Amino acid sequence: MLTENKFSKYLMYAIGEIFLVVVGILIALGINNWNQEKANQRLETKILKELNHNLKVDLDEIKFDISLMDSVKVSCNQIIHDLKLNTIPSVEFYNNIAWLKVVPHFDPNKSGYEFLKTKGVDIIKNDSLRTTISNHYELNYPYYSKYEKERIEFKLRQTNPFLVKYFNWLDNPDFYLSETFEVSNRDYLIIRNDGSLEKVVIASAWENELMNSRAKRIEKQITDIIKLINKELEAKK
Repeated sequence: MLTENKFSKYLMYAIGEIFLVVVGILIALGINNWNQEKANQRLETKILKELNHNLKVDLDEIKFDISLMDSVKVSCNQIIHDLKLNTIPSVEFYNNIAWLKVVPHFDPNKSGYEFLKTKGVDIIKNDSLRTTISNHYELNYPYYSKYEKERIEFKLRQTNPFLVKYFNWLDNPDFYLSETFEVSNRDYLIIRNDGSLEKVVIASAWENELMNSRAKRIEKQITDIIKLINKELEAKK
């Protein structure tokens, strides 16, 4: 009987020890998980702040590109106007011609998104925000870049050969673009009367307007994402 009591006490003691060990392990796991969750939250905030900074830089750049394309539009309209009224080219005409060569190039900052990918996009807990950010970098930017490449091809194949054929390219430090073009009165009358210059300008204006509308779409997308990120960062304070 005494032996049975000792065994029962020993068994209860062993069970108690096992229970304490299990509880200790669970507490340790809980603390570890809590620490990991806090670390993930800090990392998420860091990535969101970097994305926010990148997007603000992108926004400034796309706005600048849009302003350049707006200037191209004005110059194209002015060239068409001059062709209808003037039989002799003017300095303003030459400066407007120089704008035909302008090809804004948008180079988005992707350091924050690349960092996000290395850590796993799931680090961003907000499903909607995570999807929006991924779509922006994986779809919106590549889509815009595709049309930028097509625009460069248009300039290389259509606009530039025409300008090289008829115009002389001159340095002009006093002009915003630092370069301008000249054409002889004879060649001016040829390309004015046969309508070839007008066709090039109209095509350039059309292509510029399409790119401008896409740039404004990117501008809005960037602005919307910045607002979403700011809202998420504010909620984490």
